[in-house]
Amino acid sequence: MRRFLASVYAFKFFDAFILIYPLYAVMFVDAGMSAGEVGAALAVWSVTAFLVEIPAGVWADRWSRRGILAIAQLARWAGLAIWLAWPHFWGFLAGFVLWGIKSGLTGGCFEALVYDELKAAGREAEYTRLAGRAEATQFVGILAASFCAAPIAHLGYGLLLTFSLGACAAAAVAAMSFPRAPRAVAAGDLDYLAHLRLGLRQTLRSPAVLGLVVFIAVTLALGGALDEFWSIFASRAGLSHGAVAIFIGAMSGGQAAASALAHRARRLPTGVFYALFAINGALLAVAAALFRPAAVPLLVAFSASFKVIDIVFEGRLQAALPSGTRATIASVKGFVVELGVTFLYLSFGPLAQLAGYRTAFLATGAVVALIGVGLMAWRSARRPGSGAPSPLTGEGGPEGVG
Repeated sequence: MRRFLASVYAFKFFDAFILIYPLYAVMFVDAGMSAGEVGAALAVWSVTAFLVEIPAGVWADRWSRRGILAIAQLARWAGLAIWLAWPHFWGFLAGFVLWGIKSGLTGGCFEALVYDELKAAGREAEYTRLAGRAEATQFVGILAASFCAAPIAHLGYGLLLTFSLGACAAAAVAAMSFPRAPRAVAAGDLDYLAHLRLGLRQTLRSPAVLGLVVFIAVTLALGGALDEFWSIFASRAGLSHGAVAIFIGAMSGGQAAASALAHRARRLPTGVFYALFAINGALLAVAAALFRPAAVPLLVAFSASFKVIDIVFEGRLQAALPSGTRATIASVKGFVVELGVTFLYLSFGPLAQLAGYRTAFLATGAVVALIGVGLMAWRSARRPGSGAPSPLTGEGGPEGVG
């Protein structure tokens, strides 16, 4: 188990130790891309990810999960190499297609691999804690990349991309160090489409699973997708390139702490998370209204609290899934997430181009706050004492949350 945990942490660290990450959106702007083009490029990334997500889950249930994770890293390596060779709109677009393949191949596959390894050792109850620590390691990787990028940012984006290529190669090596776990489904038991139909049917027929999938998707679409715009927020609010990298590092530090401690919140009532959702929207709206360096700490709090919500509900989802279709259903969740993320990108980019980034951030904050308030009102309207699982979150599920 120690070797496995070491592989998990090494994989998550190098997966995130991408020096171009804190500055790539600024790189796009410096290359002359408009807000609409930035949004379109990010949407292509997201569309590619959700087109790959569900088939990737089926492959992960039927073939080598560690092999798929390694291939994913090599796809992103190729995408960053294209950015280095052709730093213009079409080059960035092609690179994002390959990065989208990496994203689609990784999410559900990694989650399923970790949960089933823990289950095989009789330690599946520790998933939320381990997932939180793995996420924390990932954000430590972003933090380290950000602080390494800050002093060399003035030397140009090419050097940052070169170091990022090395990190992708290291992550691929870490992926291949995972144990040779048996496939969840023997290749001859079900054909590809039959296995896919089984996973989709199990998702749609379980109100608890479907509710968890939807809630996590909304959380990640409205919270996680904005990560790609934080550097633009900081730059437009008045921070230098070096300061932007440090800001992204500080944000990653907050998310790392939130991830490591998230398991302590796993038994809180669902209503608490709805309230946190609404508060997050208010934080973003206030930060956008200020739109100056003093607003940066509000964004750190926004990202950290959304990370707690994500990890807690991801743990509830994994506990509700059968092993045979775990990666497939986790990838269905990823598919729904990417649909939401794509919608956000296609809305945020044009709005920012028409009315400015400040207005786009303000509108997004208002939407997040309204959804949180709506969820709180819906929960209050439910009949008191009902023991049925919530159709949105699976409340009352395997971890005993009520």
